[in-house]
Amino acid sequence: MSSKTTATKENALSQQEIDERLAAAGLARLASYRADGMIHLTPIWFDWDGTVFRLTLGAGRIHLKNLARDPRVSILIDEDPRLEHGLGAGAWAIMCRGTAALSRDEALIREVTHAVITKTLGPGDADQYTEPIMAEGRTIVTITPQDWLTWDYNKGD
Repeated sequence: MSSKTTATKENALSQQEIDERLAAAGLARLASYRADGMIHLTPIWFDWDGTVFRLTLGAGRIHLKNLARDPRVSILIDEDPRLEHGLGAGAWAIMCRGTAALSRDEALIREVTHAVITKTLGPGDADQYTEPIMAEGRTIVTITPQDWLTWDYNKGD
C-alpha cells in the first residue's frame, strides 16, 4: 500500500484499470456550473462505453439547465473501503473533466436509459423501471473526457 495521500504518477490507474472500474461502478458524482458560478454537485448513475460517459437525466434536473448554458463538467467515481476495513484497505478514485452534449433523440434516450438502469439495478429492474421513468421526459448527457486524474492507494510505494 502506498503511503501517499494524493495522486501521483506511481499510483495512477492505467487505461485498462479505468475501463474495468468504470464498467463495474454504477454511481458517480456529477458537477456542473450554476448561473451564479457555484458548483451543482449530485450523485448520478452512468454508463461508460470506453470513450464517453452517458447519463440519463429527468426533465427537471438542474444539471440540464446548467449544461445547456455551460457544457463544462466534472465526474467523479471513487471507492474508499478504508471506512469499513481500515487504512490497509486503500482507496481509489477516477476524476474526469470534460464537455457535455445534450440530446433529446428518442431512440438514444431509450437505449441509454435502459443501459444505465441495467448496469445499476440489473436487467429485471431495468425492464420494469425504464418505461415509468421515460414518461417523465429524459435528456441524454454525453460527456467527452478531456482531462483525467486517477489514483489507487494500493499502488506505488
